[in-house]
Amino acid sequence: MKWSMRIVMTLGLSIIMVVCLSLLPKMDRSTGLGSPYNWSSNRAGELTDNNMVDLLVQVPLQLRIRKVELSNSRMSLDLSLPKNADSAAVYRDLYTIAQTMITKTKNVNQIWVRVIDYSGVTDSTSTQLVLAMVAQRENGKDMEKNANELSLIQLEQQLQNRFRITYTSKWQQRYPL
Repeated sequence: MKWSMRIVMTLGLSIIMVVCLSLLPKMDRSTGLGSPYNWSSNRAGELTDNNMVDLLVQVPLQLRIRKVELSNSRMSLDLSLPKNADSAAVYRDLYTIAQTMITKTKNVNQIWVRVIDYSGVTDSTSTQLVLAMVAQRENGKDMEKNANELSLIQLEQQLQNRFRITYTSKWQQRYPL
């Protein structure tokens, strides 16, 4: 009798373990859909220091990101302006950053972007600010068009009408009207 009871208990525990292990992948998938770390869906998630890189690597930019900071509901980005970049690439990246942060995040209400020229940096000279943009969530809610679908003039007008953009003399030297 003792052996038969041990066999029944071992069999019962084995069945319970098999059932529990078979349910684990389903539980993992169901909790992963609402996770703030999942940027593959079209739903907005909460941006944190832990998942910021996961979102930023999906943003198609031509300029290189030099620095990113997230504090409260504000995200600050520094972009490096290469020597051969044209103004359309700058405007396209600004539009894409604003559109992505507004549509894919819930908690970012302001996006501060600085475009900085690092090309002439030596020990005695510092970096030069070329352009700065402050984008508010409420001003960019209806940015449906993709940046690649807009012309240079449309991109420039969309950004200037929606957000605050400050041009420096370095911008005007580099991209004269």
